[in-house]
Amino acid sequence: MNTRHELSFEHVTKLYRGTYGIQDLSVKLTSGEIAAFIGPNGVGKTTLVKAAAGLLSLSGGSVSLWGQNTKERSCRAEIGYMQSNMSFYEKMTVYEVLDFLNSVKFGGRYFAEIESGLYRYHLHEQRNTRIHQLSLGMKRKLSILMALMGEPKLILLDEPESGVDTSGIIRLKADLTACAARGAIVILTGHVLDFLEKVCTRCIFLKDGRIVKDVSIKEKSVGLEALYEEIYGGN
Repeated sequence: MNTRHELSFEHVTKLYRGTYGIQDLSVKLTSGEIAAFIGPNGVGKTTLVKAAAGLLSLSGGSVSLWGQNTKERSCRAEIGYMQSNMSFYEKMTVYEVLDFLNSVKFGGRYFAEIESGLYRYHLHEQRNTRIHQLSLGMKRKLSILMALMGEPKLILLDEPESGVDTSGIIRLKADLTACAARGAIVILTGHVLDFLEKVCTRCIFLKDGRIVKDVSIKEKSVGLEALYEEIYGGN
């Protein structure tokens, strides 16, 4: 039986130069959920993902995973986060980046996972290619692999489908479904509603740094496009 985890955003507030990015937001997610934060640019999606990853200093409130603040180092070891900026790794090869992550974060326990991941995302031929030589799509797939490594209990992917080829998206859907089945919590952001509707179990719509609608995919009576139009109009 899977242990149930809870991710809890408690009164999360983030101010940027006096303007609210997130306003007193509270929401809980449990094991097996694949949830999406949805909304136009600037509503706070990436801010919430970074807060969940423990990478953001909040103006108020907290984010905890099974009762432990996500800013704590021991908790962050259980979090897989998709990095949008890979400049730190530019001179390393694809394999070196994954091996470095495996060594530093997991003590080398997931060597076999590196090989299988490279094959799953069609990156094996690029294993000795330096990061700065990769296409944007290949960098995105490598970032996904990094986030999924080590069976994290919380997986955070910021627009993971952006720039990724069809085979990569198909693989990602299967992997996220498997992660949820083993009890992980998955959070996505994105603008491709068809992708989110197919992979997510829950969609949380944001506006002005607040939750304006929280729906279960199984329970909703209208599609995400209709909901989006209803909430945001032409934005």
